[in-house]
Amino acid sequence: MISLRKLLKKVKAYEKFRDITKSIQLVALSNIAELRDNISSRFLAITPFLVFFNVDLYSECKYMNCLVMPINVDKNCCGPHNNEVFNSTNKLIEYLEDKDNTVRIFTTGKKGKTYFISHYPGYVIKHIEKFNRDIGALSIFSCSIVAEKLIKLENDRYFIVFKRFINIFKQEASAYEILSFNEFLTSLVEQSSSNEAIFHRVILDYKDHTNYINDLYLFGVSLVLMDSFEENEYSSLGARIVAMDSAKKNAGKLVDISILIYNRARQEYITTELTEIVSCANFV
Repeated sequence: MISLRKLLKKVKAYEKFRDITKSIQLVALSNIAELRDNISSRFLAITPFLVFFNVDLYSECKYMNCLVMPINVDKNCCGPHNNEVFNSTNKLIEYLEDKDNTVRIFTTGKKGKTYFISHYPGYVIKHIEKFNRDIGALSIFSCSIVAEKLIKLENDRYFIVFKRFINIFKQEASAYEILSFNEFLTSLVEQSSSNEAIFHRVILDYKDHTNYINDLYLFGVSLVLMDSFEENEYSSLGARIVAMDSAKKNAGKLVDISILIYNRARQEYITTELTEIVSCANFV
């Protein structure tokens, strides 16, 4: 006969697991609400810069030095999320190399570093991981530090691969393609030739101040990085909510099945005990 104590212990374990998944889901929902406000307020700041990173206006990415930055998450329950980022990065690297580009990788987390060192030995030239542990450390200042490291590597094109949040049930792999400073400067001058361009007066007043243009480029790259990191974190939270919801439902089913098995075993035990008592009474 199955031990009633072991069955009851299993029921309690499943109930505890169900409660833990529910708690993780509630925390993720809370974090999403906070990040949603950050992303909506930042959208107004990043929009004017996106026109200057419009790669469709410039030469095809061919025979260039390219730096790829895949953004992953170093948290539990994010395996499928990271796998999609890694798979998208693999396809991007394959595409760039088919165009005779030289590709190097800038990893952003322990899991990303382990994966790309294993699959692309010699490609990884830079690594950070702070933002993958604590999204609260993310700010325009901290992103500017990362942007400086990125720019100092002096590549022709920069690719940031991440997952963009669509809704809680859907996240899509996405990428930003960032122009080099020289192409950015050309874009800035051409776009500012119109009197209606947003940076028209800036170019006229500061065209001889190269430091200002450098800072403008750094700020634009920093905003793009911040958008990528926050969107990726937002998407990982959405994926976690869905995963925890599924785990909670499965744990609930296991609890119901275990309780049913426990009740049947308990009833069988009681019936056996009563049968033995009656048999002993009749024998006496």
